[in-house]
Formats: sequence, C-alpha cells, structure tokens
Amino acid sequence: MRNPTEPLAFLDDDKHPSPGRHPVRVGTVVWGAVVVALGILVILTRQAGLSLDAGQTAIWLLLGAGVAMVAGGALNLFRRQQK
Repeated sequence: MRNPTEPLAFLDDDKHPSPGRHPVRVGTVVWGAVVVALGILVILTRQAGLSLDAGQTAIWLLLGAGVAMVAGGALNLFRRQQK
C-alpha cells in the first residue's frame, strides 16, 4: 500500500463495468406494475362499490406478470445476441 488514503484496486477496470448506471431489470418493472395495478384495483373497487373475486383477480395478475417477464427476458436475450 503506497498511500493509505487511496482506494484499493481489487477490480480491473477493463474487465468490469463502471459502477454508474445499471440497466433496468424486467422483473423490477413488472412487479412494480403489478403493485400499481393492485393499488388501482383496490381504489376502484372501494370507490365504485364493485365486487371482485380476490383469488381470480390475483391469478390473472400473476398470469399477466409471468407473461410479461417471459416476454421481457426473451427480448433481452435476443437483443444481447444481436450485439
């Protein structure tokens, strides 16, 4: 250690990306959309006096989330292969 105040260089800068911006993950976006959709459904059912079956609504939301994650992962894979 030459200077005790300089940072230790464990990682080679050429092999690892910089710790700046990271790409947004598909799962993060999908689960965020599921939470927003649940919030909107709760507000709408309370305000409009609607009656929704909670189990069936959850199944449809999870099905949509799964399809979105598979589609997003496939698009990401195809995009990486084209580079």
